[in-house]
Amino acid sequence: MKWGQAIFLVLLAFVISAGTIFSLYGDWLWYSAVGYQAIFSTIILNSIILGAAAMAGFFIFVTLNVFIAKRRSLKKKSRGKTRGVDTGLAIAILFISLGIGLAFSNWEVVWRYLNQVPFGVADPLFSLDVSFYVFTLPLWGYLFTYAAITLFAGIIFSLVAYFAYSGPRKTRDESEDFAPAYSIDLSAIKERFTPHLSVLLGIVFILAYFGFTIAQFNLLFSGSGVVYGAGYTDVNVTLYILMLMSWISVALGIFCIANLWIKRWRVPFEGIAAIIAVGVIGLLIAGVVQALVVSPDEFNLEKPYIERNIEATLDAYGIGSFDERIFPISYDLKQQDLEDNAGTIDNIRLWDWRPLTKTYNQLQLFRTYYDFNDVDIDRYLLDGDYRQVMVSAREMNIMDLQSNARTWVNEHLVYTHGYGIVMNPVNIVTPEGLPDFFVQDIPPKSEFDSTEVENPAIYYGEDTFSYAITGTTTNELDYPSGNENVYTTYAGTGGVSLSDALSRFTFAVKEASPEILFSASIQPESKILLYRDIADRVRKLAPFLRYDADPYIVVSEGRLFWILDAYTITDSYPYSEPVYSSNQRAVFNYIRNSVKVLIDAYNGNVTFYVIDQEDPVIRTYMKIFPDVFQPFDDMPDDLKSHIRYPEDLFSVQAELYATYHMKDPRVFYNREDVWVVPDEIYRTGRQQITPYYVIMRLPGDDTEQFMMMLPFSPRGKENLIAWMAAKSDMPDYGKIVVYAFSKQELAYGPMQIEARIDQNTDISQLFTLWGQAGSSVIRGNTLVIPVKNSILYIEPVYLEATETGTLPELKRVIVSYENRVVMRETLQDALAEIFGSAPTQPGPGEPSGGTSEETLQQIAELYQKAQEALAAGNLGLYQSYVDRMGSLLEGY
Repeated sequence: MKWGQAIFLVLLAFVISAGTIFSLYGDWLWYSAVGYQAIFSTIILNSIILGAAAMAGFFIFVTLNVFIAKRRSLKKKSRGKTRGVDTGLAIAILFISLGIGLAFSNWEVVWRYLNQVPFGVADPLFSLDVSFYVFTLPLWGYLFTYAAITLFAGIIFSLVAYFAYSGPRKTRDESEDFAPAYSIDLSAIKERFTPHLSVLLGIVFILAYFGFTIAQFNLLFSGSGVVYGAGYTDVNVTLYILMLMSWISVALGIFCIANLWIKRWRVPFEGIAAIIAVGVIGLLIAGVVQALVVSPDEFNLEKPYIERNIEATLDAYGIGSFDERIFPISYDLKQQDLEDNAGTIDNIRLWDWRPLTKTYNQLQLFRTYYDFNDVDIDRYLLDGDYRQVMVSAREMNIMDLQSNARTWVNEHLVYTHGYGIVMNPVNIVTPEGLPDFFVQDIPPKSEFDSTEVENPAIYYGEDTFSYAITGTTTNELDYPSGNENVYTTYAGTGGVSLSDALSRFTFAVKEASPEILFSASIQPESKILLYRDIADRVRKLAPFLRYDADPYIVVSEGRLFWILDAYTITDSYPYSEPVYSSNQRAVFNYIRNSVKVLIDAYNGNVTFYVIDQEDPVIRTYMKIFPDVFQPFDDMPDDLKSHIRYPEDLFSVQAELYATYHMKDPRVFYNREDVWVVPDEIYRTGRQQITPYYVIMRLPGDDTEQFMMMLPFSPRGKENLIAWMAAKSDMPDYGKIVVYAFSKQELAYGPMQIEARIDQNTDISQLFTLWGQAGSSVIRGNTLVIPVKNSILYIEPVYLEATETGTLPELKRVIVSYENRVVMRETLQDALAEIFGSAPTQPGPGEPSGGTSEETLQQIAELYQKAQEALAAGNLGLYQSYVDRMGSLLEGY
């Protein structure tokens, strides 16, 4: 290769890689600014080292084989005639080596192996610790794949070299009338290449030994049997076939290398045929054994392997330690029981997040460039009351700006952040059917000190996708105030300095935005805020973790924080049943919610708190990144009070537990007691119930706790068979209780309640009337609420006009208990109707009842309760009692 060609290739490579170089440098500046440069340096440096090693190994091995081919082919020929061939082969090998280096720069598989932590659990077949399969076996597979590709390339390039360097052979005399013709001397190539090929095949056969050994361990992940993992045929037939093939491979490898002296050149090809024959015969034997031996007596032969699958799955998903109890259902609730469980009743969620999101966007946006991306559920201690609330962040959405206003200055310098939150209790509804806000408006106004937001600016959120530049000569919009705007300058610690030309040029290239380089608004004190979408931000910082799909915002000591759950997963836990999660976009058979991630909504600071110190996977990452993870005890206590059991994990565990609660192998094999998550009616369509958060007192507990729960039905039936609850409050966080109903007692399922609602003529007639009046009826989530030893079913009903921009209004609440279904304007009225008190408001089509004396007695009782609520500071409950007194007085 000439110097000119070399310089041209170097310049071309630099131009192609310039964008990558500046992007990496920009990331280095960003990682340094957020305090996680150790992650960047570990990942990048080790990726470069591994990639360079893989590239060098491939290049050296292939080049060495080409050199050998050249030497063997040019023993009697001039070497000067083949320089063009040298250049072409060298360039081809170099470019393929670069690709191999990029493909095999996987730092994680190597560093997980070097820092692995044992699980303390041995597999039942080879008696190896599970860590071997999670950390060691992936490295073996990684190295085997690399070696196989390198060997294959060596063989191919060697063959090409033999053809290229052997040269053509003249087949006609030049004295004849026609031009001389040439052909390849195949016999000469065969003579020179066969010894070389024999050595390469010897290495291939030795490598095949390791491949068949890996295949033996991979039997523990077989999906061909009655359960996942190695079954009877795998253990008693396939395993031995693979062992036989591995030893045949070793013998053939040794023989091929010795063939340099023995010179029986057909042996390598006979060896390949022998291995293929053994494999085919092994498959036939396995099929015969499965069909004639296993199938006629499947349960008895597969029983040990079913037990292995059950035990491994329970352990891998953390569902083997569930507290399983019997729920002795009875229908003997009294009004006093409801009062004794007021913490549960007063926190029954009437607001569904889907219509509530529309309501937030109609009532609390104030400007089109704001957006409520999601409504989350949390709990706060408000003036001594433990309250469940709905909360959402008001984020900046520049996509909704008018097209002529979407300039670079507006998108990145002016409209830089969202502003404040909105919060309402789950159970209070205004007379107009709207939420009663605890936190609302711009600037935020709060009814309680604990939800006061001193710094409402949201620079980092769920809906913040573009970068922002702060500290410029252009003022940032802080919030709108009437017809005017209030402007501000960012005073937080987030962002990367743009104090010099190199940093400005770097981010101009990285963001494909030349304005960063040329804008006169940018000053030496300016900073660029990157990766402001919190999901992107945490994935950029810790790409080796998986993250929950639902981050939620929290008010703590006047500041706003996001909390996001992180998981460690693997698909390499022996015998454990794999699942696919659409949220994680991965197949795995082991999962732990090992980390709670805290993100400051103003500064962007990210802290990883390890909540599961027993998880070997996160302990391995803690060894790799010793300065990244913090103990959960270091999280501020006020923020600890807001951690939730995550929905993604709960859903996966519920899906597995619906089958794997059958721990008896015969019951499991027969699938006698499979559970499913029941359906409900949402709007007018049928859909599966999703897990929901509640504040509830479990039977036998002294106090209410915030938890996630989900009911189960038997497969093929609509009644309830069990329900599952995961506690979120400390110190019981993560404890999961499963209550199973007696099979002799009937507990209605959600769809049975929905059917009874449809069969109630008064309710169905009202639904029909509303629909004919140009409105749409939205039937909200059907909540199954255990109280004492009974079950309440609650379903809110919303009314939404068909015109664009209308508000969904909560108009009725349906309560079902035992054999009764009641729909009233409030939950209190419906409960009063069911549990003995006369209804404060007549239901649809029902006359008002009660004598004057009874009405006066009810008014007196309601007045007393209203005074008690007022004294306790519960203004929402006070207003509810006052409204009910007003309704009674109208009837009186």
